[in-house]
Amino acid sequence: MAVVVVSILLTAILPMIILSTATRVQARRVDLATQAARGYIDGVRSGVINIVDAPANCAGQTTFPFIDNSQGSQNQYFTDVKVPAPNITTIAKLSCISGVKVDPNNNGFSVNDPQDLVIQPMRSEGTGTTGFYMQVRVYRADAFIQVGADLTGIQPGLILQTGNSEVTCPNARQIVTSTNGSKSCPLVVSGADIYLSANTNTLSQIKSRIK
Repeated sequence: MAVVVVSILLTAILPMIILSTATRVQARRVDLATQAARGYIDGVRSGVINIVDAPANCAGQTTFPFIDNSQGSQNQYFTDVKVPAPNITTIAKLSCISGVKVDPNNNGFSVNDPQDLVIQPMRSEGTGTTGFYMQVRVYRADAFIQVGADLTGIQPGLILQTGNSEVTCPNARQIVTSTNGSKSCPLVVSGADIYLSANTNTLSQIKSRIK
């Protein structure tokens, strides 16, 4: 009888235990993603992270990724900028940007580490003189495929989302979830105006970034 009673009690509280665990994991992910987004943006503002010029270690790349006008990146909300696609060309661009792989626990970046993250940085046209808009989407590392130190693709069957649609990402910014979050939706989307020059302070300069 005691075994039956205990079994009934465990069955009743098990869903709450699972929900509590999933909520804690997701809350931790969102917290780390928020810190990573802020850190990346602060790095750009301070000049430590250069997203004005093409990455020096990306052979053949002449501009910083994700400023293609056809993707609508001149809009400060970046709603039309495409997500990293499941092909090596696009992921290779991510891999060569300093700071895009985030290892919060300093134990080596791995797509198998639930705390590790991947940042997709975006920026509008503009220079260090005129300034520009930027935005970052922070995804879970386990959404990607890793070979050695490089990200080489997206997990099979997964389609990354921009996080702008309540239809595709209804829980993207919610902490309480029983599904441990969605791999396809960004944990955090954050943006900022970047002024790298003291001369970037006129309305005309700001307006020149929008076409």
